[in-house]
Amino acid sequence: MRIAPFFVVAAALCLSACFPPTTTHPAGTTVGLANDPALVGLWRGKMQNDEERAVYFHFLPAADGHITVVLVQSGSEPDGDWSVASITTATLGNNHLMNAQLTFSDGHADDEDQSRGTIPILYRLDGNRLVLFLMDEDATKAAIRAHQIAGTVEEGQFGDAVITASPKELDAFLASRKGAALFGERFATLTRME
Repeated sequence: MRIAPFFVVAAALCLSACFPPTTTHPAGTTVGLANDPALVGLWRGKMQNDEERAVYFHFLPAADGHITVVLVQSGSEPDGDWSVASITTATLGNNHLMNAQLTFSDGHADDEDQSRGTIPILYRLDGNRLVLFLMDEDATKAAIRAHQIAGTVEEGQFGDAVITASPKELDAFLASRKGAALFGERFATLTRME
């Protein structure tokens, strides 16, 4: 399967054929989704699994409560040099979360990826430094199989994990230590550009 190179997918692009864990409901709907103004602007950094290419994230707020994110990777790679996603943000307990939905990759609509649901991303801001974490696929599958959170796991080594819990259950879980522990995979470390 072709995987578009945005947040989750850029990290997974070279390493696996499966899509990162998703949710059927955006995280944070019970507390309210809003633009996080601290994200707005242009950030530069490296992807955890591609230290050689620089990556740029431009967070652009929209009046509808979403943030459009344009991701551009440096270099001359023929596939996946730029992508666009729509995100919402929420805070659950001490956890700051993004809900990403892919919209474009290299000028093409990502209709298949949009139908998958939202990709939860934990983020940590420390001054001009932004670190993004993805849900660890194996840990998420284990939590679903152990009935810690409702979801489905497709068969096979590369089967996708989808959290299907209700918004209330999802938000309570992601606000907990068990939920936060699923975000063990550092995706990117970024620095704000002046």
